[in-house]
Amino acid sequence: MVELERRTLGPLPVLAAGEGPPLLYLGGLLPVAGVDSSLARRTAEFSIRPFSAGRNVIFANRRSGLPRGMTIAEIAAEHAEAVRALECGPIDVLGVSTGGSIAQQLAAEHREVVRRLVLLGTGCRLTPKARGLQSRVAEHVRAGNDRLALASVAVGVVLGGGEPPARLIAPFMGPLVRRVGDLSDLATTIEAEDGFDLSRCEGTITAPTLIVAGARDRFYPGPLLDETRRLIPGSVVQTIPRRGHLTLMTDSRVVPTVRAHLDARMHT
Repeated sequence: MVELERRTLGPLPVLAAGEGPPLLYLGGLLPVAGVDSSLARRTAEFSIRPFSAGRNVIFANRRSGLPRGMTIAEIAAEHAEAVRALECGPIDVLGVSTGGSIAQQLAAEHREVVRRLVLLGTGCRLTPKARGLQSRVAEHVRAGNDRLALASVAVGVVLGGGEPPARLIAPFMGPLVRRVGDLSDLATTIEAEDGFDLSRCEGTITAPTLIVAGARDRFYPGPLLDETRRLIPGSVVQTIPRRGHLTLMTDSRVVPTVRAHLDARMHT
């Protein structure tokens, strides 16, 4: 178990652990923003632990109270403020799934704050299928149907199913809805990511970049990863066999591969 320290960097609340060069870890899409929920703390501990030996890992999960209509570019700008608040120059950044969309925008438009970049289970944009799933979730939240929103997430991400099975399990989502609370930040983030496209960012990523993805990831298939690689000059794609979007981080090869990429800058 790692000892988490809650801090505030610029506009962002974060959880940090470990000693050494900083690593900004931008997590995937949780139902709630911020770092104060039990879900966020458990996710942060799971995310930080593999990298905390020799690193000060800083886990960020957006901030709560995001105004409706906020863009990924604006969210990334807040993360750039957070890095500048460290007053240590450019740092390494790791982005997972939706956190990877933020990380790409950050590295493209705020190049001075990113030294090396790792993208896990993410790509240059959402596929039409992923965009459709997330749009349904946001629509359910805006309509006040949080049970159906969370059911759509569960069915779409875990099973790859559509709306009919989500409606079947929605009545059973009440306890989870009460536990996570307000989902408006989730809807705002989804709507922001819907408009994200690395090819439209104002700038090109120049940080040495490693892209790691599961070969069975339905949301970021091979052709999209190839396009992401082309949009990031010099980037390297590592595909992990028999792993999907949710199981990528359970593969024992991922952490050593990421560490090797991040530690390379210490010897150059």
